[in-house]
Amino acid sequence: MLEKIYTLSVKAFLGLFALMSIISISPSSSLAESSLQTSPPATGDTVAIITTSKGVMKAKLFPSIVPDATRNFVELARQGKYGSTSFHRVIKDFMIQGGDFTRGDGTGGHSAKGPGTTIADQYDSRLTHLRGALAWAKTSAPESIGSQFYIVHNNAGAHFLDHKENSGPADGYTVFGQVYEGFPVLDAIAVSKTDGSDRPLEKIAIEGVEIKIIK
Repeated sequence: MLEKIYTLSVKAFLGLFALMSIISISPSSSLAESSLQTSPPATGDTVAIITTSKGVMKAKLFPSIVPDATRNFVELARQGKYGSTSFHRVIKDFMIQGGDFTRGDGTGGHSAKGPGTTIADQYDSRLTHLRGALAWAKTSAPESIGSQFYIVHNNAGAHFLDHKENSGPADGYTVFGQVYEGFPVLDAIAVSKTDGSDRPLEKIAIEGVEIKIIK
């Protein structure tokens, strides 16, 4: 199962934001940062500690807003699926993608329910593709989320990936978390040298994902 999220060239993506800046048009009302999404985790919040070969990133998860999407990530992490995987796709100023624990090349993985399974998208307008947003990669088909995830790198976000109101059930991508610590690690991964397929020349390991509840 091919779980690619990128349909625009990097030049087209950056050009889109440059054009919007020139003519002073916002790509979406969701560009306003959500205080819910960006506020530090509080007592009772669920967080993911993503340990990589470049360092540690911490992300707040949103089980009360997108419960099914969050549960899939939490269960996969607790099953140990993300240990010894890698970020197999890296595009500076766009995103870093990983989580393929079966093939490691972006064509594998499955949901926490078991081999061959996937889940559907789950959207909420309060969760958008800000810098550091943690979201599910998928195909263009409905219910095609498996185990692959990505983290937005661009300072302006990647709001063209947001689900638009009244659009189809598979239009857009599901945001279920937000990095709140470890942005230098995100930057270090995103600037890695890659080949023509956006695969890092040097493996960037995901050593594990730990789920914790803030006390």
